[in-house]
Amino acid sequence: MRFVLKSAIAAVAVWVATELPLDIAVSGGENGAWWNRPLVFLSIGVVLVLLNALLKPLIKVLTLPVQILTLGLFSFVIAWFILWLTSWITDKLDFATLTVGGFWKTLFAAVVIALVSALLEAIIPGAKKKD
Repeated sequence: MRFVLKSAIAAVAVWVATELPLDIAVSGGENGAWWNRPLVFLSIGVVLVLLNALLKPLIKVLTLPVQILTLGLFSFVIAWFILWLTSWITDKLDFATLTVGGFWKTLFAAVVIALVSALLEAIIPGAKKKD
């Protein structure tokens, strides 16, 4: 249940980032029923959450020396890479495509998505992992 909630939060965060002028766009779900467009955002949210859960910890461990040297600022580059990888994976899908722009705008979009996700996880009960 928490996975679905985190995917919905990521979908809302991606939607917020697409509303800003950041060269990030979502295509798919334009034709048909009213629920096609939210399902497109939800499928992109699922891919983003899966990559954050499976790949991000491994990348953080592998880049630990660089993170120490940059005092943690390399985490922004990791967030950019995860967003770019999400775009690359969804480009292979027929029903949902996330398109990102240049490096700096995508980096800013990754920061916006992280901030909106953190804010929504703090507000919505049950979204945070209970220790």
